[in-house]
Amino acid sequence: MFPPIRPALFRPQDSPTVINLMAAAFLVCCANGPFWAAFISRIGQSPAGHVPFLVMTGVSLWLGFNLLFSLFSFRLLYKPLLTLVICTAALVSYFMISYGIVINQQMITNLIETDVREASEQFTWPLLRHFLLLGALPSILLILSRVTYLPWRRELAVRSSVIFGSAILLAAVVLADFKEFVFFGRTNSELRMYINPTYPIYSLIKTVKKNWQGDLSEPVKVVAADAKRSAGTHRTALVLVVGEAARAVEFSLNGYRRPTNPQLSNRDVFSFTDVQSCGTDTAESLPCMFSQLGRASYSRSEARRYENVLDVLVRTGVEVVWRDNNSGSKGVADRIRYEDLANDKDPTLCSSDGCYDEILLRDLGEMLGRNAGEMLIVLHQKGSHGPSYFKRSPKSFKPFLPECHQDNVQNCDRQSIINAYDNTIVYTDYILGKLIDLLDAQNYATAMLYISDHGQSLGENRIYLHGLPYAIAPREQTHVPMIFWASSGYLREKGVDPGLLRRHETDRISHDYLFHSLLGLFDITTEVYRQELDLFYAARSPAQQLEAHEEMTAGMKAANPVGDNFPMKRDRK
Repeated sequence: MFPPIRPALFRPQDSPTVINLMAAAFLVCCANGPFWAAFISRIGQSPAGHVPFLVMTGVSLWLGFNLLFSLFSFRLLYKPLLTLVICTAALVSYFMISYGIVINQQMITNLIETDVREASEQFTWPLLRHFLLLGALPSILLILSRVTYLPWRRELAVRSSVIFGSAILLAAVVLADFKEFVFFGRTNSELRMYINPTYPIYSLIKTVKKNWQGDLSEPVKVVAADAKRSAGTHRTALVLVVGEAARAVEFSLNGYRRPTNPQLSNRDVFSFTDVQSCGTDTAESLPCMFSQLGRASYSRSEARRYENVLDVLVRTGVEVVWRDNNSGSKGVADRIRYEDLANDKDPTLCSSDGCYDEILLRDLGEMLGRNAGEMLIVLHQKGSHGPSYFKRSPKSFKPFLPECHQDNVQNCDRQSIINAYDNTIVYTDYILGKLIDLLDAQNYATAMLYISDHGQSLGENRIYLHGLPYAIAPREQTHVPMIFWASSGYLREKGVDPGLLRRHETDRISHDYLFHSLLGLFDITTEVYRQELDLFYAARSPAQQLEAHEEMTAGMKAANPVGDNFPMKRDRK
């Protein structure tokens, strides 16, 4: 008789030192494909000529990971933390490989603030398959393994020796070619963002510390405390449409070969063709658009401490309403009237996939009709939110076929991705056209301003979606459309010469202009207003500019600032 086989005999058994070395090698070889691709692309056309440097970099990563793992290689903490690291690395590598993105602070913030419906579009079979292979399977092997520990004094000595030895070897490898490491590191500093999973974990810690740590009960500080709205203004309404993930190059108004703007092309609109976004994702760009900080000085934690332009407008007597069909205002509308339409149950405009953007126009005519003074309505679109572009436009707005009907768009052929995306632009064009008609039907001065929060990558250089750090983001993610329409009465009321405005359609402008342009359109005087960042100031005649300047000067002299305006930073034009 053979002795009974005990399952325990088949459990792998080793010391933390061996397991750490194996785990570190696994991460270097299997979870850092995007890092190696980016690294090789930067060391020259012939990577074979840089094999020694390539190997030394790999060894450095291996020793670095081993050193970090050795710091928590003690009972109770070891298996849970190492399992979490491996699973995190598997998830991160999937999104980096699939969409060509990096997981940094703004991407994590965007993920945290994305609603459940949007997040569910990311959970696909390819993701599950990737996670099972590179995350679940190694984790199961780790959990089943028996980790052998020495008596605690000897184990502490071994751990200390391994940590010290790894640090010495790492220093030796770097010093062996110190000049190359330093030069390459300085000229390619963005490569650190591709190291998985240390940079994503570091970014998560920084995000929590930056956005959620501290005394949140501190009252928001007043911006433009001296703001005054000019007396004698008439009844007006401006609808500001904030687009989502729309790229300027896909608008036929800007020269795109496809007729994506059949409605707007038949209306007298102004299309500004060289507009740069403040960020590359909604969580970063949306608050920045409405802040006076400007992109050069913006940080989300800083912006949260101060009012935005909507607060200034409300304080000066403008009625402001935010209607949302996206994942929220990211704090911009915290202190104004807010309407969440994204979770509406309208059977004609909504489904389990969410609501179409036409929901934003529902009852808008009645709201405009009740307006008795000056009103600003912000419509926050679902727009062209990816990756499920096919879900953003109704069946009757799909002139470009076939569409990509997958959530994991990277597995579709590129033309079908472009078709699905272009259909979202056609639908946005319909929404804007219908809005203009609604505004034009009012018996008072009305206008519409449309601008997207950021752009989108559709597979160029194997990059998808958005959210890359601004310094390395492609133009497709930062070049956004901006469209303006106004009734003749509105142009007259605000002193805007359409001929002069037309001359500035090709000027290079940015989201930084929105704060000051809104102040100008609502005739608000304050010392924080900057004429050079008011999109419409240059479209006023010299006489009107002089009148506005005199009015602004008189308003500032009459004001008694309390000293809590946010100091302007004039280092960026």
